[in-house]
Amino acid sequence: MSKKEKLYQRILSLPKDLRFEELDKVLTACGYELDRTNGSHAVYMKLDCNPLTIPRVNPVKSYLIRQVLTEIGDILEELI
Repeated sequence: MSKKEKLYQRILSLPKDLRFEELDKVLTACGYELDRTNGSHAVYMKLDCNPLTIPRVNPVKSYLIRQVLTEIGDILEELI
């Protein structure tokens, strides 16, 4: 299993110690691009998808991980 696949599996398990950088890698792999950074918040955009606003804090809160998974769940399943 590659490092990326391990990271995807980790995201799906809703870890309590997920770092922002790890979430950034997953969002980028799913086709999202960092559109802008407003203070401590990063805004990710993808064509025909809702924008995702994620605070740049470590660890990422679990409710944010669940929100991201509802948006990218199908894409992430294809990558695994």
